[in-house]
Amino acid sequence: MKAGERIRVRAAFGLLGAVPAFLAGWLGYLQVAQAGQLEREGRAPLRLVAETADQQAWRTEAVPCPRGTIVDRNGSVLAVDCQTYDVRAVLAVPAREGRSVQSMRAWIGDVATDFARAMVADPDLADRAESFQQHREAFRRLFGDAFRTDDLPADGPVPDGHPRVADVRIAGEIDVLSVVEALREIGARRSSVSMHFLRTFRRVHPDRDATYGLVGHVATDWTVVPGTNERRLATRGVCGLETWAALAPAEPESRPFLKDGRGQPYFVGPLHAQPVANVLHSTIDLELQREAVRQLTTQAEAGAREGSVTVPKWGALVLVEMATGDLLAAASWHRDARHPANAAFTPTQSLYEPGSIVKPLVFAYALEAGRLDWSHEFDCAPGSADYRERIGSLGSRVVRDDHHCSVLTPHGILVNSSNIGASYVGLQLEREQWHDYMQFYGFGAPLGLRLPNESRGGPNAQSFDPSIPLRSFRRNSAISFSFGYEMQVTAMQMARAYLRLFRGAGADLRVCRGLEIGGEWHAAPPAGGPGPKFRPDVVELVREAMVDVVSADPHATGFHMHGRMLKETGIDLHGVVAGKTGTAASRIGIPGRGKVEVRNASFVGVFPAEAPRWLAVCVLQKDDSARFYGGSYAAPPAVRLLLQCENLERRRQRHKEPQHDANGQVRVVQGSPGDSGWGR
Repeated sequence: MKAGERIRVRAAFGLLGAVPAFLAGWLGYLQVAQAGQLEREGRAPLRLVAETADQQAWRTEAVPCPRGTIVDRNGSVLAVDCQTYDVRAVLAVPAREGRSVQSMRAWIGDVATDFARAMVADPDLADRAESFQQHREAFRRLFGDAFRTDDLPADGPVPDGHPRVADVRIAGEIDVLSVVEALREIGARRSSVSMHFLRTFRRVHPDRDATYGLVGHVATDWTVVPGTNERRLATRGVCGLETWAALAPAEPESRPFLKDGRGQPYFVGPLHAQPVANVLHSTIDLELQREAVRQLTTQAEAGAREGSVTVPKWGALVLVEMATGDLLAAASWHRDARHPANAAFTPTQSLYEPGSIVKPLVFAYALEAGRLDWSHEFDCAPGSADYRERIGSLGSRVVRDDHHCSVLTPHGILVNSSNIGASYVGLQLEREQWHDYMQFYGFGAPLGLRLPNESRGGPNAQSFDPSIPLRSFRRNSAISFSFGYEMQVTAMQMARAYLRLFRGAGADLRVCRGLEIGGEWHAAPPAGGPGPKFRPDVVELVREAMVDVVSADPHATGFHMHGRMLKETGIDLHGVVAGKTGTAASRIGIPGRGKVEVRNASFVGVFPAEAPRWLAVCVLQKDDSARFYGGSYAAPPAVRLLLQCENLERRRQRHKEPQHDANGQVRVVQGSPGDSGWGR
């Protein structure tokens, strides 16, 4: 070897020997001189330890927390979150297929076909062929938009700079295992497709049709009716019990994952401290809620024929446990049933003039206030001396009855539902007492149930205007209040008013029995609080009159319903159900129609009559002039629902069906739905 070659070899080996020395010095500088960290501009220093290397490779998956669950008083699920997947895919056009426009379009079509085939992998899917075609066309449009295929020429090479990678959302709320596996298979089979499955939740309402307005919903989407081009609003937006803060999900948790050599993700740590979903125990009894919906719907749609008998505009049916104020059922019916999102939840949102069902409330208040003698006889004939003295002397006001009445006691006035007699009683009350009457029964006051869009109603704003002369107040408001005019209420407000008749001004309704928060039971406080009550003898006198309303007496306003139920069920309701009928005709403004006459048929009933445990209120409203009476139309569904309470109680006692007690624990039922033992 020549001298020059020897020098070059020695220099090369010398340089190679210097590399380890340089690396050792550099690492020593980083670990010692820089204290094991690497400075980064605008960011915190990067610690040069093994943990940092792991963290650089880790990714995190956000795991959302479920909303709270809603159950009925017996533990049946009314609303719950079910885990689903939100599926995304990163599509990268392979180099060979990305050379020409024709091959790129063909590749997009093949991928769309694969995804469409995966989406119909559900073995229980009906019309698979049609669904496959719909999915394939949808994916072709989706991928075409993502890759901007409309901007491509008809043929030739794909222009430089045209997107060849796209991140697209494939579908949401995927919870069918066979579909999930088929989607995963696409990612495993096609190296150009990277699948991402993000965990999320889908809100499920098992009895949505029965609990729509009360339980509520949590999202709103436009949907296309299968087989048509009609779009409908599928409402699941936050309303009803779903608005309760205790049901809101906690902040999403996260857990890290790595990818193996094949690119498959695997978790490197457990999910820590994911909170347990809260549980709202409602007062609703699901079986009675279903029955209320069935009875109200049947009655509202009974006899409806095209061009003949009209159906009501809306209806409401409410059932309350009197001992606790627990709302057991609240059914809503609206003529615009095809678009329930546009229909009010009638028990709390639809206002009406209650008519004669307020008469027991008025008489109880007047009796308690010492302004009514229960043994006094009133001449209720139109044009009688009593009429001329009490009503005619006030001016031009005219009061009529549906049928001729003569001399009646307060008991007989309620049974016959005489407007003239009720006016005599109402005129005994002063303006201040009428104002106190409204406050005692809660007319115009919200229910406090935190149900959204509640209508408050109450007396007309001008009724208690101090500038109105007393004579004018007596001629108009005092008489109108006596038989349920010049004021508006909802069905649930009327239920609360009757609850206060029997239990006092402190009684209120409630929709929540308690909450499970973090697995710990928290009982809801009793509804309402202490307040003035009517004397027991006052309540008893009014109750006895309500018993005789539902009887075979041909002058009783519940006569027709009594005969109808006797024929249908063989039950003589006299002494079984106590109640009061109401019929009112009003003029209201309807957008696009101006002032329209509406008729309100209503009924309030309690059962058992001797020791009331359940209270039902039914209202149906028609916006035409058809004959429409509370005793004939509103009473039957309410009575059937009340009788069903007893039937359900007997069945549960016979089968010993489990319920939840006041502490949220499962118990064997001993009495009625939500049995409290009150009134026994």
